[in-house]
Amino acid sequence: MSDFEYVEHQGIIEEISPNRVRVRIISVSACAACHAKDACNASDMEDKLIDVYESQPDLSIGQRVLLLGKKNLAPLAVTLAYIFPIVLILATLFITIKITGNEPLAAALSLGVLVPYFTVIHYLKDKLQKTFTFTIKHQIN
Repeated sequence: MSDFEYVEHQGIIEEISPNRVRVRIISVSACAACHAKDACNASDMEDKLIDVYESQPDLSIGQRVLLLGKKNLAPLAVTLAYIFPIVLILATLFITIKITGNEPLAAALSLGVLVPYFTVIHYLKDKLQKTFTFTIKHQIN
């Protein structure tokens, strides 16, 4: 495991099945960790469920664990979730305005282009789950 840098998240095991362990983590933004978060009212904390597709015999529901995810996958995740959609929106907007000159049509098509994009992402979900994986490092006492 030393070939990659990892992102670590502490979590609690919520569900265990033969081929999956579901772990609840609390995702905290930089604002939520800031000492002045109460003054600016911008705290951002939310629970997330992470599926880990590995089984370890000594795990139990309610157990605290440490999850590891590869840091080198972050750019790909950002590209798929943010960069490609923005590029699609802007390209569709400018091309439609250039061809038709109709701004409302361009706006509608720019947003509409996201439907097929995220449909493709949905159908690639199984492949993406194999790429973006977390592993359970150890239990936390």
